[in-house]
This record gives sequence, structure tokens and C-alpha cells, in this order.
Amino acid sequence: MKRASSLLFGLTAMALLTAGNCSRARVESVNQMNEGVQYAQAKRFVDAVKSLERATAIDSTNDQAYYNLALVHIELRSFERAKDDLAQAIAANGEVAGFHEKLGTVLIQLEDWAGAKEAFEKSIELDPDLFKAYFKLAQVLEELDDRQGALQRYTEAIQRGPRFLEAYSALGRLYADLGYLDESAQVLSSGLEVSMHGTEEEANLHHLLGTVYQQQRSFDQAIEHFRAALEIVPGMRDALFSLGWTYSLVDNREEARRYLKKFVDVAGRDAPAHYVKAAQDRLGELSVN
Repeated sequence: MKRASSLLFGLTAMALLTAGNCSRARVESVNQMNEGVQYAQAKRFVDAVKSLERATAIDSTNDQAYYNLALVHIELRSFERAKDDLAQAIAANGEVAGFHEKLGTVLIQLEDWAGAKEAFEKSIELDPDLFKAYFKLAQVLEELDDRQGALQRYTEAIQRGPRFLEAYSALGRLYADLGYLDESAQVLSSGLEVSMHGTEEEANLHHLLGTVYQQQRSFDQAIEHFRAALEIVPGMRDALFSLGWTYSLVDNREEARRYLKKFVDVAGRDAPAHYVKAAQDRLGELSVN
């Protein structure tokens, strides 16, 4: 939930002028905006901010200049300033769904869950096909402990964006968390049907589906999916642990030791400590018995 990404873009002066505003101020504002976008694309962010701020000072109705300025501030992780920029863009033109969606994304970074919920709901109202807004709204609803609402919004994200694999993973994981294992398996299997072969997204779906089968004590199916994940991403840490642990549950000690040791070897400092300890303890038990 903490990652932020943006796509910098600029409209040409001609494109803006055809919108009906042909004033000299608008022309100069567009020129400054496009210069700022060029600086941003060259990663000269300080210069980009200066040009875009000049663009907004020259013409305070240039909503795209405010939006592009927000994108630069997001790149700089200046989320409070990005929030202010987007508020200005919306004040100038509140009918652009993307402005509200981006504001919601920024408010997630600021952990303003209620504000993010409102922003995503407005973006969906303006553009019902904005599938990533449904997905992000679902994430926010989870933070607000509205799991039923999150289930609905993840489902709508899939309906609006049937190849958006993150939504399948999130919906399948949430169903599993709520104990709806059959529904989880169905969603994750549907995700695999539309996933691109050999991608990390496919590997993640295999791993999640394996965990569901493990909970259902369908160990052979769980092992099959964990191995499929590792065929795609051989060093996938979660799959190494899950596969080793599942082998231990079926008393295949040799394979359990093999994969749990691989997990410990690649765990790294950022691995959850309780998983590392569990793997080490199980390895100890397998070595003694």
C-alpha cells in the first residue's frame, strides 16, 4: 500500500487551445507546463517543479498543469504537496475521474483512509470503467475493516478489468482470510486462466492457490501449485517455505529439508522472523527424527 507510481504526460498547446481557451495567459501557461513535463521526463525534477509552478501562476485554471505538478511531487514523495496540487486541479476541473483517482492514491500514502475512500468513490462515479479505482477502493475498505465492501469492490475490479491480475490475487487472498476457501480457489483459478505464462503474477497466483489447497488439506494439489510457482520464479521465498512446510506435513522429510533449507538460505533480513524461526525449528525436528 505504500508504493506510488506515476506517468508524467503533457498536452500540447494545440490540444488545450481547442478546448476553447485561447488567451495569451493560457498559451504561456501551456508552454511552461510542457517545458516542465520535459524536465520531469529527463528527471530534472527541481526544474520541472519551477516550470509547472510558473504554469499554474500564469493561469490558475490550467488543471493539467496542477496535475502534472502533482505527479512530479509524487515522484519526489512529497505527498502533502501532491495532495494540494490535486485539490487545485479538482477545483479547476472537478469532472476528471483521473484527478480524483490520483488524489485517492496520494491519500493512501498519507494513510487518510476516509479521504481516500471518498476520492475513489468520486472517480468511479465519474468513470465507472476505471477498474484500478475499484481495486484501490477495496484496499482502503480493508484498512477500514469493511471486508464485505472490499470483496464487492475487488469483484468489480475484475469485472471491469478482467485481465487485472492483482485483483484476482487480492480477492482470492481475502476470501481465504475470511474462510471461504472454495470461493478463493475459484477466483485464483480464474486468474490463472487469464494470466500471461511465465510471469511473476502467474507465479503469485500459483502460490496463493497452493496455500488454499494446503488449508483444505489437499496436499498433492498444494505441492503441484507451489512447484509451478517455483518453476516460474525459482527463488520465490514464500513458495520455498510453503513447499517445504507442505512436504513436512506429508512426511516427505528429504524434500521438506531441501526446500526449507533453501528458504532459510534466501530469506534475507526482510523475511518475517517468525517464518524463519518456524523453518529453522522444523529443520531441527526433521534432522532429529
